[in-house]
Amino acid sequence: MIYRQSSLVRKSIELILVIAGLGMIDQIFGLEMREWTLNPFLITVLLFSLRYGLTIGISSFLLVLVYYLVDMVIGGGDIFLVFYSFDRFINVALLLLVAVIGGMYGTSFRERYESLSDRNSELYEENENVKEVIQSVEESMKAMQNRVLESEYTLTRIYQVGKALDQPTPYLIRNEAIEIISDLFQSREVAIYHVDASFSAMRLSVKRGGPEAFPQTVFVSGEDSMLQRLFSNKTVTIRSVEDDEDAPVLAGPIIQNGKVQEVLIINDLDFERLTNYEIQILSVLLDWLSDRIDKSRASMQKEEEKKMYPGTCIYFKEAFEEKVIEQQDRKEKFDVDYSVIEVPYVNAGAVSKVEMEIILRSYLREVDIVGFEEGSGVFYFLLPGTSPENAGIVRDRLQKVMDEKVVQYVQ
Repeated sequence: MIYRQSSLVRKSIELILVIAGLGMIDQIFGLEMREWTLNPFLITVLLFSLRYGLTIGISSFLLVLVYYLVDMVIGGGDIFLVFYSFDRFINVALLLLVAVIGGMYGTSFRERYESLSDRNSELYEENENVKEVIQSVEESMKAMQNRVLESEYTLTRIYQVGKALDQPTPYLIRNEAIEIISDLFQSREVAIYHVDASFSAMRLSVKRGGPEAFPQTVFVSGEDSMLQRLFSNKTVTIRSVEDDEDAPVLAGPIIQNGKVQEVLIINDLDFERLTNYEIQILSVLLDWLSDRIDKSRASMQKEEEKKMYPGTCIYFKEAFEEKVIEQQDRKEKFDVDYSVIEVPYVNAGAVSKVEMEIILRSYLREVDIVGFEEGSGVFYFLLPGTSPENAGIVRDRLQKVMDEKVVQYVQ
């Protein structure tokens, strides 16, 4: 391999040191090297010419010539003899010929070497790029193979999802759906909200996440908001750059009877999993969830009617306590607030329970549950998603309704 020295200063220093070293040795020991058959200076010029090319070869010749002249002066000779004496001129001419021929060969070989070296570097870079492409293709093929062979949505997985959602009550169905969707998108913050009939607010139904992950109530505002788009399009909606910062990352509708009754909310989302395929799976899962909730609610309706006063949606006291226990379970598992309030019915029996329900329902939400104890004449109200701090406001409002409107109704 040709030595590739790019610094002209280092080449010059190397040349000067070598010739100066030879000159000192020649002068100290009186070797008269320039008279030798194998002249070390001639060999030096040849080596530097071949190694560094024509420019350094000529430079080495000039330095050796300078030394020859200095040696002639030190020896008391005539420096002009170097040019006029045939024997000495032949030595000088030989040095020049070696410097020129060796320099030309050195330059030629050096240029060829640099050309081949540059070509080799290009081939090396191309080879590295090809390796990266091959590695990327192999990783893609492996990912595709794993996706086909180890897909989370094989028939077995779909069967497991369907079996998990096959629960007797909407409450249990929502719980299973939260777990499935959390696993699907590798998300720690997932919730299902119930939408009010006015579509102006949503109440937290089930959630997975920390205490501050989801508010109990979400108010829907703005015609161009993310939730308004979801209500209009009735499709899975992803937050855009124009949406508010507190908008969820993804929201999906749970549709019943052609209306959005509940909304799935996902806050933290692995965007690598957010592909068209995943969105389609989520849409199918939400449709499945809507269907299962609708069917379970229909199947429960007859059983629930046995737990209510005839002709009303008011639960017996024992059945009402069962609903409270369910809310306690939700509180422990999902950290969802609830409240239970009692309002005495001072005119018990004066107004039928059907009429009482009509009056009270206009001041309650759809998700609120009403119970009544015949013996004590007390109405019980279960308020899912309402904190105990706010329950007093609802109790005072209901007490006022019963004290004023019911009495007025009797009169």
